[in-house]
Amino acid sequence: MPSLVELQFLDCFALTTIDESIGKLKNLTHLRIIRCRLLLKLPGSICQLHSLETLDLQGCFGLTSLPERLGELGSLKKLDLSWTSIKKVPCSLKNLHEMLMYGCQSLSRLPDSICRLSSLEMLGLKGCSQLCSVPEGLGYMKSLKKIDLSRTSIEVIPDSIGQLTDLVELSLCNSTGLDSLPDSICQLKLLKSLDLSGCLSLCSLPERLGDLEKLEEIILDNTIIEVLPDSVGQLKSLRLLSLQGCKFLKALPISMRHLISIQQLKMSGTGLMTSENDFPHLAAVNIIELTSSSSELLGLCNQSYKALEILHLKDAIIEELPDCVGKMENLKELRLECEMLKELPNQIEGYLENLTQLVVKSMHIKALPDCIGLLKQLSRLSLKCENLKALPNSIGSLKQMRKLKLNCVNLEALPNSIGHLKKLAEFEVWSNSLEALPDSIGSLKCVWRLKLKCPNLEILPDYIGELESLEQFEVDSHRLKYLPNSIGSLTRIWFLILNCTNLEDLPNSMERLQSLGSLHLHSDNFTAPPDFIGRLENLVTFSFNSKKLKYLDAAIFESLGRLLHLSLSGCKNLEVLIAASIRQTDFARLSSLKYLDLKDCEGREYLPQLPSSLHSLDASGCTNLRKISDISNLKTLYKLCLGGCKLLEDVPGLENISSNLEELELPGPCDFTGCCHFNHDFKNKVFKEITFENLERLKISGSLVPGSAKGQQQLQFILPRLPFSWLRGARLKLGLDKVLSPICLAIIADDVTVFEKIAEVDGDKVELNLGAESIVKTGEGAHCYTMQVTMDVSQLQNVFVLLTIRSSTSLTFQAYI
Repeated sequence: MPSLVELQFLDCFALTTIDESIGKLKNLTHLRIIRCRLLLKLPGSICQLHSLETLDLQGCFGLTSLPERLGELGSLKKLDLSWTSIKKVPCSLKNLHEMLMYGCQSLSRLPDSICRLSSLEMLGLKGCSQLCSVPEGLGYMKSLKKIDLSRTSIEVIPDSIGQLTDLVELSLCNSTGLDSLPDSICQLKLLKSLDLSGCLSLCSLPERLGDLEKLEEIILDNTIIEVLPDSVGQLKSLRLLSLQGCKFLKALPISMRHLISIQQLKMSGTGLMTSENDFPHLAAVNIIELTSSSSELLGLCNQSYKALEILHLKDAIIEELPDCVGKMENLKELRLECEMLKELPNQIEGYLENLTQLVVKSMHIKALPDCIGLLKQLSRLSLKCENLKALPNSIGSLKQMRKLKLNCVNLEALPNSIGHLKKLAEFEVWSNSLEALPDSIGSLKCVWRLKLKCPNLEILPDYIGELESLEQFEVDSHRLKYLPNSIGSLTRIWFLILNCTNLEDLPNSMERLQSLGSLHLHSDNFTAPPDFIGRLENLVTFSFNSKKLKYLDAAIFESLGRLLHLSLSGCKNLEVLIAASIRQTDFARLSSLKYLDLKDCEGREYLPQLPSSLHSLDASGCTNLRKISDISNLKTLYKLCLGGCKLLEDVPGLENISSNLEELELPGPCDFTGCCHFNHDFKNKVFKEITFENLERLKISGSLVPGSAKGQQQLQFILPRLPFSWLRGARLKLGLDKVLSPICLAIIADDVTVFEKIAEVDGDKVELNLGAESIVKTGEGAHCYTMQVTMDVSQLQNVFVLLTIRSSTSLTFQAYI
């Protein structure tokens, strides 16, 4: 294979190493190793791939370092390290054009040598939550066109950023520690986009912001900015100004009248005054898109009304639309989030003729005007109006309608004219009062997605089978007992959800649904899955929920060997997965199965041998489960949930797959409803011997023990062995119910208290940053941890503890009293 040019490893969950022989692929230009979670390092020979242009390692979470000689790859132009555990970047890198490190939450600093990457055009560091700074020499990277520092911990931007004369995009959104920008940022003459949204500490902008003559968009949402600099009026290229949620903003500068290119102004949720006199300077602005409350419309003149194409009106007070809306003759999209709005205008003829999208959210609208049928260009209509009981017949005149969403819980009927919507492609109805569909629904020949969340729907018309384009169909009703035989004519359908608890039977015609790839069936009247299920040749996802299901017949397993997802969640009376005589053999025939969900199957006592292909097993809530077959063969398993399995004695083979696991839920050692039955050897194995190196999420119950002071009790959470590095930079959140007194939190590692703090309860929660500076270091190895929460629990009903290590990683501890 010496002539190989491209090589890709995708989702190879069992891949732990790559052979050194890869260095012989001298012509390789693109190497992609994506989401190979157990890969811990790259072979040194990879540095011999002198033709390599792209190295993509995104999602290799186990990867903590790169070969230092990686800089010898002289042809390398793109390096993607996103969602890895890389702690440092090699100093030898050169010639890169694109470097992506999104979500590298172990990366705390960049080497100064990175500033020598004079050809780098794109630097992506979004989500590097431990990154507190960028090198002072940032300005030496003269070719940079885009920098993304979103969701980092950066507090200061170096002055040298002003030297990046080619920079076009700069994103600092959700950098909560950033409180100011250097004046030198105003030297970025080519900058087009500046995103500062979510910079919660940012209170001001440089006075010379107007020098950014090419700036097209500036997003300041949810900052604490009080004023905009007067120079903002010099931004002749500015198209988008977003100020949503700027509650401290006192006024807009008069110079805004000079923003000749402005098209989008978003200012809902600001602290701006609400009288007309406060907005005279907006009169000359030709805004195309506006997000505001009704009072903020008053400052616009007739010219501005005519220019508007998109209006998003957020107002919790108004009962009728302002008259000025009728003047917006070029309006194409109108979104009304006005809970108190009582009606839409009765006379819209001659107005809103260009409207293509209408979204209405109101608690008080009871009817739509007949004149809505005059909106001839309307292609999307979304209504969330809980008191709307009927639609006018004129709805059928909307010939361009392609997407119709009716979230109206009191809607009693659909008009027959609904069948006139010949171009309708997506149709959703959410109603508690709708009992039947009109026969005309069969005329909707272009509908490919139909969703009926109607719990009182009693019958589906035979004409449903005439929906020849239907691909996705969802029905949610507790009164529907039968499906029409015509459903077998829906031969293009590939996704079907029947959440119908009283459904008594399925027609045999459904065997003709050979395109069906995903079937979700919930009915409490079924004692077994329908026979035809095994004859659906393309079925890869099957979810079945019935209270009457006790066991699955072997024949089902013989015909479902291609299944990837199997869910029997909620089958409370399921005792065994298959008949005892074939328990050890036929279940393994599901050789492609990757996800098995047995949550809340309370009647099951034994879990048989599982297929080695499995990635995820959820048996939480199986309160009578006592035994599990050895799981040593599950080398690709990364999720194991056994919460609430209080009778479980052992999990054989857990020690052989512990390094694979990313998510683990255990039932104990005990909780408040009774002790678990884990044997002593298993407790020692889980809580003292096994180290879970790659866990991202651990959920475990706690126990209640007496505290040292009178009236106090202590919640105690015993953790498995975890690397000490887990506690670095950790954020701890306690959700408390009816706790008024201070609490004491302590974390103990191998009998040594490494963290202790008394905290006041703020409302119903406590949040603490643990941080490396707060933790007594006990060594980088793995330790057994105990977390203790001491408080007055006389009124306590519930408590949860959430320990977040990275933005995508958390330890969850739950305790219920």
